[in-house]
Amino acid sequence: YHKYIRPGIDTGKPIVVNVSLSVTGLDRISDADMEYTVTFTLHQLWKDTRLDGTKSILTMDGSLGNRIWVPDTYIVNSHTSFIHDVTTRNGLIRLYPDGTVLYVLRITSTVSCTMKLHKYPMDEQACKLALESWSFTEQDLIYKWDKEESCGSPSGSVTGMDNIVLLQFNLTKCSVYISNTTSFSGNYSQLILEFRLKRNMLFFLMQTYLPSVLLVILSWVSFWINMNSVPARVGLGATTVLSMTTLMIGVYNSGPKSTSYIKAIDFYVCVCYGFIFAALMEYAGAHFTVRRYATKANKLLDGFNIKISGNKSWNIVTLFFDYSLYERKHNDCKNKPKNGGHVEIDIEEEAVFSYPVNDQAIGIYGSFECCKVTRLERIDEYSRIIFPVAFVGFNAVYWWVYLTM
Repeated sequence: YHKYIRPGIDTGKPIVVNVSLSVTGLDRISDADMEYTVTFTLHQLWKDTRLDGTKSILTMDGSLGNRIWVPDTYIVNSHTSFIHDVTTRNGLIRLYPDGTVLYVLRITSTVSCTMKLHKYPMDEQACKLALESWSFTEQDLIYKWDKEESCGSPSGSVTGMDNIVLLQFNLTKCSVYISNTTSFSGNYSQLILEFRLKRNMLFFLMQTYLPSVLLVILSWVSFWINMNSVPARVGLGATTVLSMTTLMIGVYNSGPKSTSYIKAIDFYVCVCYGFIFAALMEYAGAHFTVRRYATKANKLLDGFNIKISGNKSWNIVTLFFDYSLYERKHNDCKNKPKNGGHVEIDIEEEAVFSYPVNDQAIGIYGSFECCKVTRLERIDEYSRIIFPVAFVGFNAVYWWVYLTM
């Protein structure tokens, strides 16, 4: 008996090795390293007529595998693997009277799984476990799945997959098939176990998506705050921007970092950040424009008889804001002065200003009255509609694209 010579070599036919797997654990699925860890029991069954003639079934320790011929099966896409040895080496060899040999090993292997993370965290990954002979080509050894070529059922070639429970994934599909590979040394028979993992979205909805939506909505509160309240509006805008920045850093630290492309969750938080930043810039732009009009009006009013009655001390910006409120209440835009006399505009009950009427004064009056400041205030009114509608539209397109892709 030569343990280095395969059975049936004298017949010129390849030896057939029937394989079945019993999966007992599937864990540590790593997006960053693109690998998973699986624990399974490997059953290999073949016939070696040189070992027939036993009167009964003999079950022996797996160490006998060092003294007889056994297939040199290995896991093609494995990074690291080991055979369990607590409390003793987890392997056995069973000899049947007709020369059939059953070789069983309990193995834990960290296996590579090429992942496409464009839709992360709405992605579904297909991972494989490939078994192949290290040295025997298909002219010498052929692998076949034992029993049925099915996965999950008690009568299938792979069992235990239906008992797998994962924290962030759901096992959606499992299948087995036979393949072959070609290399420089020849063609090799190969067995493939393939299973699909769909990521559980609830965790990401609670951790990332919902907080992002709430921060965007919070940034819209500034549209209802008076434009004069600079500290309140700037403080709210800066707070939401910083909060969204912290959330983005958390998403980056907790997610896969090895990708060179943008993922679905990255795109979402970036757009949310853009909405929040745009809300802050909306106020900055409107406030800058109001200050610009105020400065221009001050220059125009130099040399005119401006009188403000009442006890209030009015600056030009406040005058603009108050007149805008007055205009909306009384709609005096049509009552422009023609020529001569003085014009008095009642801003509030406490304040009245007047100036002599001439062509230049009419222009100044027009700059006050013809809705320039009012239109600036309407930026907030428009934003109250535009921002929510745009955000709802973005969400509709985003979820439709990524859920149907």
